[in-house]
Amino acid sequence: MNIQNNIVINRFLQTILLLTYAMQLSAQEAHIIKLKPNKKLYTPHNYYITTIVDDREEKDNIGTMRAGIANKVVPINLEGGAAKAIETFINNSIQQNTQLDGLEMHITQLRISEKNVSMGQQADLAYGVAFYQNGNKLVEYTGSGYIQTGFDASAYIEKLIKSNVERGLQDFDNWYTKSEGTAGVMALVKIVPAGDKGAIYYNKNRKLTLNDFEGEPDELSKGAAATYSGIAMKYSHERKGRTVKLDVSLNVYFDKQHSWCKPNGRSAKTLNHEQLHFDITALNACRLADKIRNYSFTIENYQTELENLLRDADKEGAVLQNNYDKETVHGTKPTEQKAWDNEIRTTLGNTDCY
Repeated sequence: MNIQNNIVINRFLQTILLLTYAMQLSAQEAHIIKLKPNKKLYTPHNYYITTIVDDREEKDNIGTMRAGIANKVVPINLEGGAAKAIETFINNSIQQNTQLDGLEMHITQLRISEKNVSMGQQADLAYGVAFYQNGNKLVEYTGSGYIQTGFDASAYIEKLIKSNVERGLQDFDNWYTKSEGTAGVMALVKIVPAGDKGAIYYNKNRKLTLNDFEGEPDELSKGAAATYSGIAMKYSHERKGRTVKLDVSLNVYFDKQHSWCKPNGRSAKTLNHEQLHFDITALNACRLADKIRNYSFTIENYQTELENLLRDADKEGAVLQNNYDKETVHGTKPTEQKAWDNEIRTTLGNTDCY
């Protein structure tokens, strides 16, 4: 019985000792390694690094090494942290060309471990880096390396990290150069008659009817009817290297649930006036499609630029709709109404949108 108790106590003491050792190791001040500049570092030809992000879960150190006369195992880290150290190393080593494509470099792996080999000590490195543009991950590289170390491993570890950073820069530059297609954005645009059940999508062969105005009339409005129409945009983008294929779909819709007509305004004249509001929206969509096709999108901001084009089209459409109502006095001036009918429908008929 006493023997069994001693065994349990001994194991308990061993556990305490192991925990104490781990706590002492983590509490030790990390050995700091500085990445000195390399004026011969590879300079990318197609991009520059805007910032470096450390995606590792454990950022307090990059591993351990044996240091000092006592050859104790101590944690090691790069000066200022991994991201800051590598960013400073790159900026101090090369003159980056900010006229090129700006990319983020994310550190996914960076771990040093030492082991005994026949000739002494060996430092092994696990290294991974990913390149991003506008939040889109382009490619990731992972690899490993090792170097035989001497009494002070700092210089060897520094050299190992710097060579892997340079290899990542060069490998990605080669990939970027060989990426399929020419650098830029190719936009494909189409106007499609599709959508939800609560809307009518523009079709030159399908004119509005009075029954399409299902909304509750606004009794405070001076108008006899109101058309709620607009342009919906959906897009997808496929990116490979420096080439983006942008597929844009535009829907010209009439909102039945919000469009309304008062009982005393249900006439052919009112319906014609409201139909032209819908025609104006359709014409505005054609103009937007042309602008998208002819726009010189940038690889860095094409999504924002596309959304800005839609926003501008909405503003231009609102101005045109207001001018139409103002000049025709909501369709009560026959001469002005006829002039607008001829202009909009002739222009629309000369397009190949529908």
